[in-house]
Amino acid sequence: MDSESIDLIIKKNPKLRTKREKLEAMKDGAYCLHGSWGFGRIRSYESAANKLVIDFEGKPEHKMDPAFCVDKLEILSDDSLLVRYRTDLANLEKQMKEQPGEFVVEYLKSKADGTASSIELENIFKQLFGYKMLNVENLNEKDFEKKNKAAEKLYRAWWNKAKEELFRNPLVACPKTKTESYVLRAEEEAMKPEQEVLREYFLNREPKKKILLAEKLYKTATAPDSLEEIKSDLPKIKDELTEAIKNARSLNDSDRLHGIWVRNNLVRYLYPGEEWQVEEITPRSKDIILAAVDHDPKDGLNNLAKHLPSSYYERFLDLLTRIFQEDWRDRIIDLLKNSEGRFTKECVDFLLSWDVSRESHFVKGTEIPDDGKGPSRTLIKDCFKRWLEEQTLRGPVILWIVKNRNESKYSDILQDLIGVDLLSAMLAAIDDEALQRETIVTTARIPLADELSEDKKLVKDMLKKSTAETARDLAQTLMLNQGFEDLTKKSILARFIKIFPNIQSLVATKSDTQDQRLLVSSWSIQARREELEDLIKNQLPASKAAIEAARELGDLRENAEYKMAREHDELLSARRGQLERDISSADVIDFNSATNDKVGIGSVVELSTNRGEKLTATILGAWDSDTQKNIFSYQTPLAQALLDHKKGDTVETNINGHVTKWTINSIARYVDIAK
Repeated sequence: MDSESIDLIIKKNPKLRTKREKLEAMKDGAYCLHGSWGFGRIRSYESAANKLVIDFEGKPEHKMDPAFCVDKLEILSDDSLLVRYRTDLANLEKQMKEQPGEFVVEYLKSKADGTASSIELENIFKQLFGYKMLNVENLNEKDFEKKNKAAEKLYRAWWNKAKEELFRNPLVACPKTKTESYVLRAEEEAMKPEQEVLREYFLNREPKKKILLAEKLYKTATAPDSLEEIKSDLPKIKDELTEAIKNARSLNDSDRLHGIWVRNNLVRYLYPGEEWQVEEITPRSKDIILAAVDHDPKDGLNNLAKHLPSSYYERFLDLLTRIFQEDWRDRIIDLLKNSEGRFTKECVDFLLSWDVSRESHFVKGTEIPDDGKGPSRTLIKDCFKRWLEEQTLRGPVILWIVKNRNESKYSDILQDLIGVDLLSAMLAAIDDEALQRETIVTTARIPLADELSEDKKLVKDMLKKSTAETARDLAQTLMLNQGFEDLTKKSILARFIKIFPNIQSLVATKSDTQDQRLLVSSWSIQARREELEDLIKNQLPASKAAIEAARELGDLRENAEYKMAREHDELLSARRGQLERDISSADVIDFNSATNDKVGIGSVVELSTNRGEKLTATILGAWDSDTQKNIFSYQTPLAQALLDHKKGDTVETNINGHVTKWTINSIARYVDIAK
């Protein structure tokens, strides 16, 4: 765009005066990034139509109003990584692969403040490895997902290596939580990561935090190039941990167990060959577990497992085989029944590993005893089948089953479960969780409901051997289920109908009446669609990643990062639901039906009040209100009072007790004025 065009745009919309620099950057040939459409390049500006013509990947010659996209379009410099990926790929890939950490440092140097969040970095680097937000190659859904998974796998391996190098770079301050940023330090502030963690350990007074920091220091001390000052402080750290585990009231049993294992690692490192010392220092991990079971025989182990860091799940299960030698598998099976998330997989994998090797995973030379119950694979399969028949299969375990049904490692255990009985149990679990949530204020999603919605093949797999009558009953259950939004129900029901067309009769035939639906402008619904697409493809996946990262930090009850991440995710999910409802209930109107004879949607009305005030009111769609520009939704009290009235008529509004009489002086069509 040239200066004259920008002047005209600002004249039409004075608010854009502060955006002039951004508008000037939207020149022909400029590379850009859009939240929904991805990477693109500005081809030209059509002054007559006031439209930028942008070639997005997979969407060439896309036209956008500069005023509408000024805050949605990021103009990229020629040395931007995303631009170099398209223009200088060979050199870019060479630099990335040879020095991952240094590559990230160079990116930080390009930032004005030398900082970048983990999410920002991950979003950029995913794309550099070929991860696509949009299917620009028009692949079928399966191939597109497969290609994205392969790209993400390559990216993950590279990013993990880069993070290791960044952690050891004295010029980079690495984030302690997912919500913090990588920060480039000045030369005079350079500090080795070991020194930073050690300083933080001795400054910190919170026992739980000290356990986490001691764990970091242990991992650092065992590295080949570790600083001697770290090694020399380990005995003191070991003694401090022991004291905290014994006396700190703020620690729960899971925290103490975690602390004991960190302390035991330090003991083994400090005194190689003297394994017996681990058993001499109290409290012992065995003592914590036995006390928990003695206090609560039914749920003691379950409560311990729920609050352990996930990296210690296998160690916990292995310890149970040594404490409860006669019934260790019964206890792990009970843990599996009540498990959720990653712990479900850990229980299954640990049991299956016993079929291959009976040696303890952590104590060399110790054999895990045989309880006489046969292979674990058969035992797990029989338990899943029995729990399903007894209707005691819990939602989190159902979620793991359906997610892993096609994994070769588990398929022989899970395939026979995939059917109408599991679908019935799944719907019951979703409805039960929805009912429980009625007593609390939350916008959190139900994971099992999301899985049924997002896994497009799941309904088909479960109805494969169903009769039409059973499928109809399940469809009826779905329609009455309180765990789904209406739009999601319709989407899932469509999959039932595709297999059993007669289920269509369940769908209400009463069509939406005009007054039940919203009349909206094309640009307002487009804005909502773009916001929804950005939520689904960018913000929600990033939010889920932040939750998983925060989950790794320990006890979820006292994990502030986890709570913040969950609250943010709940807000995003609530917004997604609202946008889906809005879009599904909207009809687009072009305002051409408005006339000059009477006020309608799409009218520009000159008004005067009984107090001599004048107002030019534009009546548009449900989402178009902008009181600063005197644009009113047709649903507002003023618009409702004016609709269907003619020139010379007087109408009255009563808003919060303020009564005003309005006289209509003239009526014009918005489409004529906006040309």
